[in-house]
Amino acid sequence: MTFQSNLCEQVWAPFATSVTTTTVSAILCIVTVPGNLLICWAVIWNPTKNLKTPFNYLVLNLAIADFIVGAVTEPVFVGYHASEALKHPVLGVRWVVYTSYFMTSTASVLSIMALAVNRYQVATSNRIERGKISSAVATSVALWTCSLSLPLLYLAFGFYLLAFIFANTAVMVSIGVLIFVNYRIYHSLQEHDKNSEHIRSSWERQKHMKREKKITVSFLLIIISFLACAVPSLVMIYVINLCSTCSCVLIHWFRDLQYLFLLLNSATNQFLYAWRMRSFRAAFRTIPVIQWLARPFIGNKIDQACSQTDTLSGAAVRQVDHESGGKLT
Repeated sequence: MTFQSNLCEQVWAPFATSVTTTTVSAILCIVTVPGNLLICWAVIWNPTKNLKTPFNYLVLNLAIADFIVGAVTEPVFVGYHASEALKHPVLGVRWVVYTSYFMTSTASVLSIMALAVNRYQVATSNRIERGKISSAVATSVALWTCSLSLPLLYLAFGFYLLAFIFANTAVMVSIGVLIFVNYRIYHSLQEHDKNSEHIRSSWERQKHMKREKKITVSFLLIIISFLACAVPSLVMIYVINLCSTCSCVLIHWFRDLQYLFLLLNSATNQFLYAWRMRSFRAAFRTIPVIQWLARPFIGNKIDQACSQTDTLSGAAVRQVDHESGGKLT
């Protein structure tokens, strides 16, 4: 078992592999770009005046990273693997895929770490506070500075070695954050709920804790989703780098699948947080196109509500008539 002894870089990938990767990348691109663009617009434009919080600014970093995946990495993937299927030269555009891969993956991991710190600060605070916007902005600048710098290491170490190191680091960090959030932060939220009755009224306290718990659960789902995609990708990277007897067909399938797992994660993040939060959905509904698309569903709900009201009113009238008739008798 020799490290990087069978990368098959000079062997053409099977036609089925290239076509599958092209098709899946195109579908993921269609899903990833619009949703994450909406999230970026909602936080920056803030149409409902309640989205500019430190946590949402950190979520914005994750949305920007996912948007870059959909707008840059996935279209290049489509072109790259379509050309590969047609046996056209493709080695010249690999650097675009590799640099985008490392930049967005680094931004995702660092965003998860920053979100964990934000959750811990909220959970251990004795007051209703969400932190400072300036701190979130400074964190975002540092995050993207690191994310833009890491792809430079690709020139020194090569893609597969750097991907091997990065994937191991990302999985270990994510597991650590998952354990930290699940036990320490959620426990702190429970204790904070018990010890803060003298600070807030019962209704305000319950509303605040319900919101914070929902945000924390969404954050947990983001970490779990990242691990669900990163662990299989890590296993495939181990096979690519260490299996000296594997066929080039298997190596090419694993090479593409370990990419696709991470692209899938970029497509799902939007549904795990923004689309679950009422504040984001309210912001999305201010867009005329979404208002028009949602009108049939809203109309059906109104009709159902009116029907239920009419039914209840009719039942009440019949009850009154029955009671009146009984009295007259």
